[in-house]
Amino acid sequence: MATPVTDEKIRVCIAFLEPEQTDVKITASQLRGFVGYLFLDDGEFHHHMTDAYHYPLIQYKTVKGQPIILGIGPYADKLLNKISGLDSVVTPGKVTKIKTIDLRTFSHALDTELHTYEFITPWIALNRRNYEAYQNANAENRKRLLEKILIGNVLSSLKGLGIFLKRRVEVYLSEFSTVPVTAHGNTFQAINAKFVLNLGLPEYMGLGKSVSKGFGTIKVIK
Repeated sequence: MATPVTDEKIRVCIAFLEPEQTDVKITASQLRGFVGYLFLDDGEFHHHMTDAYHYPLIQYKTVKGQPIILGIGPYADKLLNKISGLDSVVTPGKVTKIKTIDLRTFSHALDTELHTYEFITPWIALNRRNYEAYQNANAENRKRLLEKILIGNVLSSLKGLGIFLKRRVEVYLSEFSTVPVTAHGNTFQAINAKFVLNLGLPEYMGLGKSVSKGFGTIKVIK
């Protein structure tokens, strides 16, 4: 059995939405816009926050065409309580009926085992400053730069959940490639990657920039 790093456990709720129409496409941004409007009284659902470095506790995603909402930390149970009655999603010019919502809740203990992950949505790791450094680097230095950024993303995400590790976090990037994405009306070079981490993180958790809109979603490779 894996040994917990801290006494902390990360509470998680994942809502997998199944539309009645299988050919309907709901983007993460559309899902965020509608659900955020439903719960205007709670900024965590629409992300109009004053703190630019705040780690989003509600994250909207579309993975292989399926709309997904993740609630993490104190917002796991809030998502569970608020989303179970959702029966439709309204997007511009369309109302999509929701057939079922598969709600999964669990407490995830951090551990010291090695885990292999992949980003199942592109990881926005690079800003203007480090993108230039990335472009000018050779393959090995690009890998090292991305590993350093990924460690920082992991630590800042945990910090946003009130968890401060007392040991070294190590990452090995086994595969990576760039892919253009659009976020906030701008085009970025995001990263598709697989990596090994000496820490167990919850699946579907987001790392990096724009995780509230579904970027940087991780999943364990079995």
